[in-house]
Amino acid sequence: MKKLFIILILVLAMLVGCAGKDTVNRKEASATKEDSVQHFEQQGPKDMETGSYVEMTEDPGKAEEDTSEEYSDTRGQQSTTWKSLSDSEEKTSESGKKRTGSGNRQFLVVIDPGHQQEQNKGLEPVGPGSSEKKQKVSSGTSGVSTGLDEYQLNLEVSLKLKEELEDRGYKVIMTRETNDVDISNVERAQIANRNHADAFIRIHANGDDNRSVHGMMTLCQTPHNPYNGKLYKKSRALAEAVLDKAVEKTDAKKLYIYETDTMSGINWAEVPCTIFEMGYMSNPREDEKMSTDSYQEKIVRGVADGIDAFLQGRKK
Repeated sequence: MKKLFIILILVLAMLVGCAGKDTVNRKEASATKEDSVQHFEQQGPKDMETGSYVEMTEDPGKAEEDTSEEYSDTRGQQSTTWKSLSDSEEKTSESGKKRTGSGNRQFLVVIDPGHQQEQNKGLEPVGPGSSEKKQKVSSGTSGVSTGLDEYQLNLEVSLKLKEELEDRGYKVIMTRETNDVDISNVERAQIANRNHADAFIRIHANGDDNRSVHGMMTLCQTPHNPYNGKLYKKSRALAEAVLDKAVEKTDAKKLYIYETDTMSGINWAEVPCTIFEMGYMSNPREDEKMSTDSYQEKIVRGVADGIDAFLQGRKK
């Protein structure tokens, strides 16, 4: 009887020990997840043109709520860091090809394939008349799985978009058609301005320190932008249409529209403008998808549908 009692005591001790260890593990796991979330919340977004971290002074605004466990912050919106972004100019090319379309040739779209092969560390004003200056243009990020440079991906998708839009009857101007150029963010916006574009689409891919982050987003200015706030409603409508239709065509994760007055390529625009971030090259799966022709075609059809929706009913 005494031996049985001792055995029972030992069994109970083992059970209590296991439960205590499980509690410790759960606390450690919870702490790790909390630290990860705090890291991205405190670090803030990256300026997409310079690559440096900045303080989040603007609410992503009107962004669609995403309750994904992956990187949902305390506001119910994604906590995102940002990779460098850019713009450029000169060496424009107008399409003179005769194509059958749906009568959209009356509209002009300027496409800006973000970044270029070699960055230009020179500085230019962040907006007209601004004393604040930023780097002219960077080379962008690269695929964590494919090794593909963002400037090349942006160009591939942009050339496909040009062809798709021309097939639909639009007139299209590209800010660049090769990677070996030196065209700043301000100069790229000026191309759209000089040609009185009905829509200025800047094609980019995203990046994040957290490889699980994925999905599409667009950017535009805020309603209080000191340089072109009067264009906010049109730019916001363009950003919404492009994001909605691209997500619809690709089944990509819909993130949100980021309203910011820090992008020189947006601040200098005198026409409706949006930056389209087609996905995260820092996410292995999304990186690999974006490198394929089949997925690029889906992206292009979605963006073109968004432009159709934005310009629907407008008259020249």
